[in-house]
Amino acid sequence: MLLKYGSAGSAVQELQGLLNKLPSKLPPLAVDGKFGSKTLARVKEFQGANALTVDGVVGPKTMAMLLELLKNLGGLVTPPTPSDVSVRPITKQILGMEPTNNLVQQIFPTIGVVNVATFRAGDKNNAPNFSISATRTGRLGIFAAKKGDSERAVILVLPASAFADRILLGVSHGFGQNAAHYGALGWGDPLSPPLILEVLLKHVVNRWGAQVLAGKKAMGLLHIVRAAGVELGPFAHDGVFVKEVLTQLVALTNNAFSFGTVEAFTFSSGIGDFNPFLAAISGQVNVGAVYNIDPAKATPCGHPAGAVVKQFLSGQTGAPKVGFEFMPLKRWKNEVAYPTHAVIGTFNYLHNLCMSRYALHLGIQTS
Repeated sequence: MLLKYGSAGSAVQELQGLLNKLPSKLPPLAVDGKFGSKTLARVKEFQGANALTVDGVVGPKTMAMLLELLKNLGGLVTPPTPSDVSVRPITKQILGMEPTNNLVQQIFPTIGVVNVATFRAGDKNNAPNFSISATRTGRLGIFAAKKGDSERAVILVLPASAFADRILLGVSHGFGQNAAHYGALGWGDPLSPPLILEVLLKHVVNRWGAQVLAGKKAMGLLHIVRAAGVELGPFAHDGVFVKEVLTQLVALTNNAFSFGTVEAFTFSSGIGDFNPFLAAISGQVNVGAVYNIDPAKATPCGHPAGAVVKQFLSGQTGAPKVGFEFMPLKRWKNEVAYPTHAVIGTFNYLHNLCMSRYALHLGIQTS
């Protein structure tokens, strides 16, 4: 049965009740059984946030996703208690190394960074200079975070010895856009070692973690490893769960960090999951800064109260937009790999290389 604008009856009432259990920027729906403009807007919001066709029609795929989310999140009726949430270390199983306080030493490579002294915000003709950051050693732990039957791996990165007084939560690009690749890595199993190792090396050690450790803040990174289905699992819309995971991680690492202030970032297609995630955690933790890096369709991120928001666009995922730092090709002419843009293509150079390698660090340094 399809539910759409103009539908009425008990099935619409059930739909409205289910939608009201999920976080939304829109007002709660009247559970009146009438599929009007407000219900249509809520359905489209839900579809857009979950990589579904945004047509406002509730068919089998939309309903299945809605029910799966509510199942994973316990219906969002009873907040999880510590007994509902379990976090356990899996570093030794994945890396074969014996950790101390569930953390191992990890070398992070030298990376290029934007020279902030030469960067002029808001000037689309400004081409900043670049410098090289030193190789750094950090501490790293891999953990499995579970609620009910839903589980996801998370990768924690901390400074080598300094206490991290805040934590950056990472919501990467969606993996479903490259399902064949991640399927070959066994992403149907959230704790698949090949999947976790790819994310660890490609996304954390060589990209996001390196930028965090090279930044000015005494900050750690908690990166969520996506898996098949609802890719973020219980992290998707459950801020109470996220807070409990952080609490247990502090204990598991012998108080190596605190999360009195939390920051968050997303990249590319991750924006679809990021905004509901951000809305959910904003009621549970103090969000100090948010970084939105070259999002799909130039979609703005949420603005938690009191948070610094840094948003970057390359022009490859959408036209310049108010609230974004616009960084087209001419602003990168001093970047070491700039000549390759003619070979690998402008999209690959700007979106996949420049934005992923430089924007997070730039945001941290200017926030």
